Amino acid sequence: MKIFRKLLPLATVASMLFAAGAAQADVLTPFNIKDGVGNTLASNVDRLDWSSNGSGLARGIGPFGTPLTVGQSFDFLYQSTLVGKNGGTGTPNLGGRLDGEANGIATGDFEFTIAAKMTEVVTGTFGPTATFGLGGAPGSNKVAIYFDTARNANTVTGQGFDDGIMVALLTIDSNSSVFTLFGPNNGQGSAKLHAGMLEPGDFVNPDYFEGVMSLIFGVDFESSLNYPAGSAATAGFHRNTSSNNGDPFATVLPVLGGPRSDIMFKVDGDSGFTRNVPEPGTMLLMGVGLLGLARLRRRA
Repeated sequence: MKIFRKLLPLATVASMLFAAGAAQADVLTPFNIKDGVGNTLASNVDRLDWSSNGSGLARGIGPFGTPLTVGQSFDFLYQSTLVGKNGGTGTPNLGGRLDGEANGIATGDFEFTIAAKMTEVVTGTFGPTATFGLGGAPGSNKVAIYFDTARNANTVTGQGFDDGIMVALLTIDSNSSVFTLFGPNNGQGSAKLHAGMLEPGDFVNPDYFEGVMSLIFGVDFESSLNYPAGSAATAGFHRNTSSNNGDPFATVLPVLGGPRSDIMFKVDGDSGFTRNVPEPGTMLLMGVGLLGLARLRRRA
């Protein structure tokens, strides 16, 4: 099944992730998807399935193969379109009303999109392996979900992913997020992020995701990453602003050539609402791996 395929890379590093102690198991909280005007699109949903053509960008660590050093920091950006849901009632594409194609052509009645930005810091290098922690100002690492009747998300141009109505804004939890990349030639890897209502202004709108406000402590977002980006290549990230809750992300135009250039990835993601988040210290901070992304070395 698709979800299990996405989780397979995480199993490779499972023993390392739990070296600091056993974390609490995440408990998925079934929720209802609504259209903002009182209509339920699907009930008892387990997960949201984001496009396999989602775009990711690691800023300033290229070109591919450049060594990373302890203390080095970089931003990682992500944007994608919802292509369906798993579990619960109704069809995965919400009765055909969901526009899941980020081609700039309006089909269906609406689209859901996701955008994220986080700062990562290299905390250690061990041969071909590196560990990462979250950096940046407290509360600056964010994930947002948008609902838009314009159906204008466009992977090629990078527009339409952070406009419409912001229906959720969450802070990534540094104590329970992991990030890893495998492979010296293709950059394959995985990420598992927990983002919850951890800072003032964080929210989940029950008019769109119902039944999680009293139980929700986080959104569990999982992805598998591939380099090069291929069909996920884009001219920009976070090029719009939310119409109702400000703009948590600045527009970024990728620089893909020369020293300290950006590296673009194709990202395939899932997310589900959870009500148990691992306790602080039970997982390595922002991951294990990044094998071969940059022939890693310690700072001299």
